[in-house]
Amino acid sequence: MEMTHFIEFWDSLGCSRYILVLLIVCFCFHLIFLIYRAILLFANEEQEVVSPSEGVSVIITCGNKAELLQKNLEAFLEQDYPCFEIIVVDECSEDETQYVLAEWQEKYPNLKTSRIFPETKFRCTKKLAINLGILAAQYDVLLFTEINCVPASKNWIRSMQSYFDEKTAVIIGYSNYVQGSSRLDIRRYFRFLWFWKAVSLINWGIYTIGNGYNMGYRKKYYLEKKGFTGNTQEYIGYDTEMVEGLSKEGTVKIVKDEDSRIIIEGSSSKVWKDDYSYYYATKSRWAFKAALWSNLDFVLEALFYVCSLCILVLNPFCVYLFIPVVLVFLIDLIVINICFRKLKIKKIFITSLLINTMGFMYKWCYSIYSTFVSKKWK
Repeated sequence: MEMTHFIEFWDSLGCSRYILVLLIVCFCFHLIFLIYRAILLFANEEQEVVSPSEGVSVIITCGNKAELLQKNLEAFLEQDYPCFEIIVVDECSEDETQYVLAEWQEKYPNLKTSRIFPETKFRCTKKLAINLGILAAQYDVLLFTEINCVPASKNWIRSMQSYFDEKTAVIIGYSNYVQGSSRLDIRRYFRFLWFWKAVSLINWGIYTIGNGYNMGYRKKYYLEKKGFTGNTQEYIGYDTEMVEGLSKEGTVKIVKDEDSRIIIEGSSSKVWKDDYSYYYATKSRWAFKAALWSNLDFVLEALFYVCSLCILVLNPFCVYLFIPVVLVFLIDLIVINICFRKLKIKKIFITSLLINTMGFMYKWCYSIYSTFVSKKWK
């Protein structure tokens, strides 16, 4: 009886049979692709045991962030590592930044500072500040973060440094918004997706995603590449350019260790909007191959739902289609929440359920928003 219904359904499709075949292909490839990406996230990076004798320079650039310096800088200065320095480059601050830094320097001799004066004629000082910090660094291993962040552990430097061997050019760590606030759940969800995307792209040899909140590279490779030569007047690319350029000098590694993570203390909507618009402004410059692989899973899933909708509209025998549609939804939800557990992202099941249902609306909304504000990064 069921076979009769199926044959009747198949005959009723007519030319829509091709749509059904495409739907099945999309379903299979999406499932394989999703599980494969999850496996990449769970895979442990094999690394040599590196002695913590190599010094590390941590570079932080900031402008008019005296309050955040007072609040967060000590978390970096109190790291449990035998040989490191913190370099803060002041980008044209006109607040109490210099006084705060002077106070910290009295207590911590490994804190160095540099300053770009407010009178500078540079339109954008981010890359200039990074360059000043690198030139001031006495160690070859460089780590970069922002002052609106704190390390998740006192072993952040130790964990990040352990991934550097002689062949390592760049390392990219995980960073996400602070847990415990339900209004930050959507931001944490998308931050996870970006990191997951970085894991996949780097495993495929596509080096386009950086992370200015938590990354590192070697000074010698930066100097060999001559830094940001040719593109010093834009904010955009201060992280991604280094990943792409330095990948030619050595290996690029993703760091997933719990101790290596950075917590972003960005509760204001402006921090999030800047975060998201910068990501889309950067993504607009990706090469076609990177953009294709980055969006492949989203395209497969979208095509699957479009095919399902077409068949539902064109044919009355739609009951069979509810099975794969529900399966895709549940598989996505289960796999993503398993990945959450891998990175110890807690209590956002309801958020994942919401975004899994309406996530495309968030993406389109912020993508459109980003096109209107992208000039601020250029």
